[in-house]
Amino acid sequence: MARWNPCVLAVAIGLVAVMPTGVRTEGADRGAAGPFITRHAELRAALDRIARGSASWRAALAAVAGTGRTAVVVTPDEVVVAETDGQARAAFDRSEVAAVSPVSDDTGRVSAVLVVVNVAQIQAAHERLSSLPGEFHADLERVLAHEVYGHAVPYLLAGDLSGRCADPVPGTPAAEACAIQRENVIRAELRLGRRTDATLSSLSLARLLRH
Repeated sequence: MARWNPCVLAVAIGLVAVMPTGVRTEGADRGAAGPFITRHAELRAALDRIARGSASWRAALAAVAGTGRTAVVVTPDEVVVAETDGQARAAFDRSEVAAVSPVSDDTGRVSAVLVVVNVAQIQAAHERLSSLPGEFHADLERVLAHEVYGHAVPYLLAGDLSGRCADPVPGTPAAEACAIQRENVIRAELRLGRRTDATLSSLSLARLLRH
């Protein structure tokens, strides 16, 4: 998945306002996902399904909860970046499926991680293909396994930018990349298949598009 590295002074996300020094979570729904918060119904349901089905995910929830840090899971519509000129601008490339960005201060301490998931894009692809609801739900779970467990959790546990868990780099096997190895732990526990490359080919929507 693409990574999002904005130049920001502040990020306003509808349900929260995230500053480099901390996070406010007024009105956020934590549900069964604890420190992984969202107000989007489909994302909330997907986070809860993963928590019910994956022991590794539940262990990560408990570990992150002990840090007081948070992963904020949002859709593109909830993200606005305040640039240096004071103008609010969109912060997410809507051609992407998902992205993640740690929120850190000047010393590199991470207080939260923003995870943006393009639910509308994923859902629209499945609707065009008349796929089953379960296929859409499984794709959301695969995306969250990568972005939250693969990328966000290592940052949150480290508490600083040393927690970066990288995506594949050219010239190396994708399955050896940190984020994909972590994603595959959750996929195995949820029986969502194994990811072996850096593309979206392991998502249901990609398989449906080939037929």
